[in-house]
Amino acid sequence: MGEKSSSLLSKKWLILFIICVGGGIVYILPYIQYSFYDDLQAAFGISNLQMGNLMTVLGIVSSIAYLFGGLLADKFNVRWLISISLAVTGAAGIWFATFPSYPQLMAIMLIYGFSTVFTYWPAMIKAVKLLGSDDEQGRMFGFREAGFGLFAFVYSQLGTWLIYKASPDITGVRNIIIYYSIIYFAAAVLSFLFIPNSSASQKKEKVSFSDLMHGLAYVCKMPAIWMVGLMVFCAYCVSGAGLGKLVPYWTSVMGVDTGVAASLSSVRLYLLPFLAAALAGVLVDRLKSATKFLTRAFILLIVAMAAFTITPAGNNMAVVSIIIGFAASFVIYMMRGTYFVPMTELDIPDEYIGTAAGIVSFIGFLPDAFMFTVFGKMMGDNPGAAEYKAIFWVCVALAAAGLLLNYGTQVLIRKTKKA
Repeated sequence: MGEKSSSLLSKKWLILFIICVGGGIVYILPYIQYSFYDDLQAAFGISNLQMGNLMTVLGIVSSIAYLFGGLLADKFNVRWLISISLAVTGAAGIWFATFPSYPQLMAIMLIYGFSTVFTYWPAMIKAVKLLGSDDEQGRMFGFREAGFGLFAFVYSQLGTWLIYKASPDITGVRNIIIYYSIIYFAAAVLSFLFIPNSSASQKKEKVSFSDLMHGLAYVCKMPAIWMVGLMVFCAYCVSGAGLGKLVPYWTSVMGVDTGVAASLSSVRLYLLPFLAAALAGVLVDRLKSATKFLTRAFILLIVAMAAFTITPAGNNMAVVSIIIGFAASFVIYMMRGTYFVPMTELDIPDEYIGTAAGIVSFIGFLPDAFMFTVFGKMMGDNPGAAEYKAIFWVCVALAAAGLLLNYGTQVLIRKTKKA
């Protein structure tokens, strides 16, 4: 019995490892212009506005896809959905590497929106959920987030230093796109070979359209689902649009050297998520409640962001600002690794997990559609300490709202368990 239990445990972690192999690469090509903007723009021969339009198309499609992708994950086998998603994204990458015309680039971004969100994200969330028991969900989702960050770091560093640096121009960008595309195909094969059929974990082998509509209605009638979605919304605003302003704040207001700031950014974006998400997963399982953990995390985030914002501007306070900024980032990355775990406390049937993940993701990731623009307008053309601090105070308010929403979720969960 002990050997069988050990074998099942090893298989479970192997499957999670394979999910992370694919998850680490899945979003690299859709967002590659963040790393190679100038080279890509030169290769495509398009304007800054057109480069922005490409990301707008991706953002719009992704927002819609989060909502309806959950229904797809509950209708079809997650093993097939994840594998096909990776293969299609890789194929689009090969097309992308030909540096096609602007209309074709728009079509590619449309494909990316569907293949990395509609067919992938809710299916991946469901696959991770089905891997572990209720007592293991913290570790499953925490190590999932950590694994995604670790593999993304490895893929990007190898691609940059071994492939792009060999020919740091348009040719190098084409080569790195092809390199990433090959990884997509390899991850698709591994996913198909190792990720189990989701139908084996569900009570029904087939789910009809009426079942899906019943599931959608069932999930939408749960107030806690909407509260979890809004809680993720608050945390995601701080995580992306808010803390994304740390580097320009450090360089333009605190007087930090741009090279030092770039190194700090690399550590913050890649090393911190790996450490924070893994630790958060363990802590959630020890507390036996994601909402209890998130209550503590939101309080720490409020304190860290408030302390960061009231720190005086100027080079003499740069080290203090960096330390507090890293502390706030560590907390938010802990939250990112676990803010889907509260769904496991809502007693949602496995056959509707994809739908629930889709609704939470749709609400939670809506900031991608407008929050960068909002903060951009707050910054203006010549942002100084006052403009940046106004953004950071908004982040404090968002963290406070997230804390209240998380508390409301706890109350609803307690009422449900008493009923």
